[in-house]
Amino acid sequence: MKGKKYCVGFIGFGGIAQVCHIHGWKKLNDVEVIAVADPSEEAQRRAKEEFGIPMVFNDYRKLLEVEEIDIIDICAHNTLHFPATVDSLKAGKHVICEKPLAVSVKEVEGMIKASKQAGKKLMAAQHQRFRKESVVVKNMIDNGIFGEIYYAIAYALRRRSLPARPTFIKKELSGGGPMFDIGVHILDLTYWFMGCPKVHSVKGATYTKLAKRKDIKGLWGEWDRNTYDVEDFASGFIRFVDGRSISLTCSFLANMEKLEDFSTTLFGTEAGMRWPDGKIFTEKNGVLQDIEIKIETLPDVAPHHEEIKVFFECVKKDKEVPVKPEESLEVIKMLEGIYNSAKTGKEILF
Repeated sequence: MKGKKYCVGFIGFGGIAQVCHIHGWKKLNDVEVIAVADPSEEAQRRAKEEFGIPMVFNDYRKLLEVEEIDIIDICAHNTLHFPATVDSLKAGKHVICEKPLAVSVKEVEGMIKASKQAGKKLMAAQHQRFRKESVVVKNMIDNGIFGEIYYAIAYALRRRSLPARPTFIKKELSGGGPMFDIGVHILDLTYWFMGCPKVHSVKGATYTKLAKRKDIKGLWGEWDRNTYDVEDFASGFIRFVDGRSISLTCSFLANMEKLEDFSTTLFGTEAGMRWPDGKIFTEKNGVLQDIEIKIETLPDVAPHHEEIKVFFECVKKDKEVPVKPEESLEVIKMLEGIYNSAKTGKEILF
């Protein structure tokens, strides 16, 4: 701490940090962002000149030597999440880390172990849970309006929106394709809606059918087709130990009607709905009913800012974080299971 303020350091200061995270921290009166570690000279320049951050480093390990830092916000590429998180925890810092928490079950288990040994908070930045549409639906679920949600269909699909940067298309940096980029978002949200049950088994398939083709054009610019080595489409079927299940499908490039479909359809014994559309489908007294929820009338929230505010409150008051690392472990278990199933052609049992 510096005076009465908590000090924050960033590991990775690219798009998500500059557009979303930094503004969330700056909203908090008793927080000061004092350091950034990023090998990019442009990121370092922007940190100093545009955001007034006094200390910049090429190597995040130098940043961790700054004793005043209480909290580390990790916005680096996916495969750096594990070493940066473990090193930060060992240095005595609390950690909020962008999704996916890590790219393997073994890594997440190592992060959880390091968090417990250090006695410091660890949370994946799953901001979809903090959208107003998500909070409303979760409250309705917890109040029993849907009954038992026994099945869900989750989509994270884009027609032609592939992030044209190495950190998304090279496995050594990303760990995977749309499964780890956008699939993790809708899977975590759906899993949370269903009460975070333990996973039993996974069957999956992955494809790279369009990303290598020169005649396929993207809405977000051109990517290096020679170095692209992750999937561009994936699907999986997940079963939980209590018999419930989720179907997950995600893609950067899909021949589909809409430009994007980021949704989850919940099937409950008392009612169903398609998030985030805001309609409930049920039957009362023998009459089918479609009920529209006016979520748009609620105050807007910036979900990235909200997750940071909530995480910070957990640090200040020593409370349990809302996105528990053990829940993130189950999510990564599902995603890793889909990749392993696609590779072996077999169902993966846990």
